[in-house]
Amino acid sequence: MARPNKGPRIEFNECGIYEIRWTDNGRSKRVSTRTADMAEAQRFLAGWILEAEADRKARETLNVRRILADYRAEHVEEQVIAWERIDIAMKPLEAEFGDLFPADLTSDRIATYKRKRRNGELGRRVQDSTIRRELVTLNAALNHAKRQRRIDANSIPHIVLPPSAPARDFWLNEAEEREFLALASQTSGERLSRIHRFVALALDTAARRRSIEQLRWDQVDLLAGVIRYDQNGKRMKNKRRVAVPISDRLRPVLERAYNERPDGCEWVLDTPHSVQHHFDQLTGLAVKKLGSKFSQLTMHDLRRTWATLAARAGVNLFQVAGVLGDTVATVEKAYAHHCPDHLRAAVNFR
Repeated sequence: MARPNKGPRIEFNECGIYEIRWTDNGRSKRVSTRTADMAEAQRFLAGWILEAEADRKARETLNVRRILADYRAEHVEEQVIAWERIDIAMKPLEAEFGDLFPADLTSDRIATYKRKRRNGELGRRVQDSTIRRELVTLNAALNHAKRQRRIDANSIPHIVLPPSAPARDFWLNEAEEREFLALASQTSGERLSRIHRFVALALDTAARRRSIEQLRWDQVDLLAGVIRYDQNGKRMKNKRRVAVPISDRLRPVLERAYNERPDGCEWVLDTPHSVQHHFDQLTGLAVKKLGSKFSQLTMHDLRRTWATLAARAGVNLFQVAGVLGDTVATVEKAYAHHCPDHLRAAVNFR
């Protein structure tokens, strides 16, 4: 049974020093006044009560919008490489929950959020995998506020997440990959198009979209034959950017792009802006000329295609992991079944 809350009071401890003692949620707590003088202890208690009251009011007025903003400024922008993805996940959260407080995030409200996102009542219609990423972001922001002692642990709701989606295993086979690259090359005229450069880099270096979009010419060493995606000035996290050798197929594309670059242009794609619109146009053209499969193609699938084709060609998975910037365990889990000798000994034991 929880102890009755007597409120804060001054009492001697075993060392003869006054302490402030009180009960919080049935648990006894204490803080030392660091004095044996009652008058000083009482002044300490008065200041402590004022600070506690100010802290309580601050906690009561810390809504979800402020919690998300603090998390973005203090953690995401400082430590996360792909911060844009988290920023996108925050937008529907702010729209639905922004004026609410953590205690208001009941299971019914979370269920309503899931329904609205699935039905397109809150932004565009999305799948459970997107909803899961958004609610994981909300959980992370709440836990950040808890670590900063801005909200109590007891005020963080239990948020039931949608189940994890199965890993995507969409990729282009060897012929499809060559056809798609050839189609991208047809978008170029007197000068290489941005999307041609992007697709060539994605299919031959397996770099992530933002790594390619933000690639500068000072990261491309044509003499040494290497692209240093890791020299981007950002802190290295789980999604590492690595140095990748320039393939024989990619070299002439980069050499031409370098010779064609505008004076003073530092970006390999001319600007660091998104190529999504150009990619959508290219995949639309691919559907008409190469088949309906290309309607499912995303920019990240080009990275997955490189890894799959490398595994199918018998490239050591340690080397595949090195190019991807992933751990060997991650690569084995995702691509080992594409290796030509995967489990071959198991079926040829006789």
